[in-house]
Amino acid sequence: MTHDPVTFLVLGTGRMAHRHAGALAKIRTEPEVVAGAAVPIILGIYGRNIDRLKTMADVFSADFMSDHLEGSIDRFDVDVVDNCLVNRLHYKPLMQAVAAGKHVFTDKPLGATLPESEKLAAAALKAGVRHGIIQNMRFQGGPQAAKKLLDTGDLGPVFHARVVFGYNVPALVTNRPPWFFKREESAGGVVHDMMAHFYDLLGWMISPIISTHCLTFDGITEREDPDHGPFRSDVEESCAVNLRFENGAIGQVFSSWVRRRHEDIPTIEIDCANGGLLVTANRCWVQRGDGPLFHYDPAAEQDDPLHGWEPVKTTPADPFEVQLRAFVRSIVTGDAYSPDWSEALRTHRWVEAAYESNASGHETHIENP
Repeated sequence: MTHDPVTFLVLGTGRMAHRHAGALAKIRTEPEVVAGAAVPIILGIYGRNIDRLKTMADVFSADFMSDHLEGSIDRFDVDVVDNCLVNRLHYKPLMQAVAAGKHVFTDKPLGATLPESEKLAAAALKAGVRHGIIQNMRFQGGPQAAKKLLDTGDLGPVFHARVVFGYNVPALVTNRPPWFFKREESAGGVVHDMMAHFYDLLGWMISPIISTHCLTFDGITEREDPDHGPFRSDVEESCAVNLRFENGAIGQVFSSWVRRRHEDIPTIEIDCANGGLLVTANRCWVQRGDGPLFHYDPAAEQDDPLHGWEPVKTTPADPFEVQLRAFVRSIVTGDAYSPDWSEALRTHRWVEAAYESNASGHETHIENP
């Protein structure tokens, strides 16, 4: 048995495009095997800057490249359009790909605005194409191990969860693409960008979210792009978000781009009836039963906070490769793929609810279709 090649066209030459192209290059070298046969991958890259395009194509030994998107999908007989462009450029190429009957994969968010996401999800469903979105946090070692433990039911019902995420991006923006701080390019700040991850992650691990309350902070307003000089940041750079889950649990997320301390991010604490979990991107600890009892003594130094917590074996993985392999498999087999655009749309609605809450100052309730 042999499989026809699956041809990917990666859109973009930035940081996320490198992640996607690198994962696809790995899958091309070490193919996904379906029904005993390898699935060949053909890798193409699109970019507007010809020098960056050539460099990237060389790094990943791309099979073809294009600096002109119009017509490239048909010209190279593309099967999958994989969008890694800046947020404001998601809608048009994805809609064109769907209209052409191509499978579609994209970095989050699905669309820059909720109406864009709604139209894209509806169009993909009507066209009957495969659709997927990157939610890399789900597929890292720590959350994968935690999800398996929660699914056993041994820890009992979840009471509450807390997420802390952040690192410092100084005024001279060198450790994050500057466009994230420009609303015209990004469509929003840390709520739009990072809560898209944490709403998805917690909704997947614990339960759908039914209400949210959000506070935001602007942070450093006068910033500098190393290549283009000073600019004004017009997006929120920190947020504190409270959540209610469908299963009765509550949660809290603190996310910031002006936070001084940064661990193995994110750090997630989950408290259950019969124990708890401490989770980072790549590590996981579990505490079962009551564990060591806390006794308050302000004059004494407390024990190691991880005393009584057991490390859980995790499996290191490139979450982009994991997701793209699963997407390739879904194309070949016809099996369902998750997270798809219906999940991306649901997460986008949760993000918009956070902005609504921040504007009103009140908890915003969410209807989940």
